[in-house]
Amino acid sequence: MFESLIKWYKDFFGIQDTASTVSAPSSQPPQSNNAKADYHTLGEFNLGLGAIGPANRTDVDQAVLSNMYQTIASGEFNIPVNDNVPSICVDGRCNKDGTRETSPSAAGGTLSIVYGADLGGASTSDDTSEIILATRIANALKEKGHTIGVHGDDHSNCGCGACAKVKNIYQHIAEKINDIVSMTSQYGITLSQTEKDSVVQHAQNRLNQPDFFAEDRSSVLQHAQECGSMYEELIGAHNELGIALNTRPGTTIDRSAIRVKYGPQYDMFVVDAWTFANAAKEINTNENAMTTELIAKAITLQNVATASVLGHGSLRIIPIS
Repeated sequence: MFESLIKWYKDFFGIQDTASTVSAPSSQPPQSNNAKADYHTLGEFNLGLGAIGPANRTDVDQAVLSNMYQTIASGEFNIPVNDNVPSICVDGRCNKDGTRETSPSAAGGTLSIVYGADLGGASTSDDTSEIILATRIANALKEKGHTIGVHGDDHSNCGCGACAKVKNIYQHIAEKINDIVSMTSQYGITLSQTEKDSVVQHAQNRLNQPDFFAEDRSSVLQHAQECGSMYEELIGAHNELGIALNTRPGTTIDRSAIRVKYGPQYDMFVVDAWTFANAAKEINTNENAMTTELIAKAITLQNVATASVLGHGSLRIIPIS
């Protein structure tokens, strides 16, 4: 089930099979109709501090949920996209018309690239605040023809969890790096001790830096729009029941189609992991392959940490290969 992610990652960075930076998953889940047996959960890796997840829901049918997981894994809901870097959020909710932008997804949309670049060592001495860093990354992506995007919602000041909880996410990475990497290694993405230490140090440096993170979290979203970001206003409560881990290049997951088939209470977080290496390459100014690889890994860590801060341990990861 995970071979495509491993192969894609190796091919992108030119990694040989003997390299230690990427390894095969330790085991493959059995193929059955039992959703608990088929897919890893955040809780298996001591992750999942939030409330979003199936264990906290009384409005879903377990047989329907199992069918939904299997259907998503089959690729039935994959649809084509025109860009190869993420610009919309993993958020499973929709706009008021029931749709989402047809673009690749990561935690926070373009902000995932911003935070991944920071954690992966692509920030500069001039990036003295989150806003300055975000502006530089947004402009670099626009100059290369990429769409940039953020989102809010209809009932809160900062309706994007990846933005609203960014300090918690950095802290979570600093404290839980081994657990996070334990999870990513199941999908072929491992980090050396040196790489883990580097990411943790970057996270701690920002947490210790006064005024780096904007106090008014909505101002980050507002500034992104002033920089040219498209903006989605999502509606309703979080009903996500799993994490769709998409490794099919050129596609994302049609959230509207999932709702049409299963009902409005059946949502999924969508992580288009195939875009992370592309994004890292686009914003790595020194063109060093090792730095690009670490940025891609840091984007991955930011996505897992965001899921762990917002999501419950019962959230299942559904790979689409």
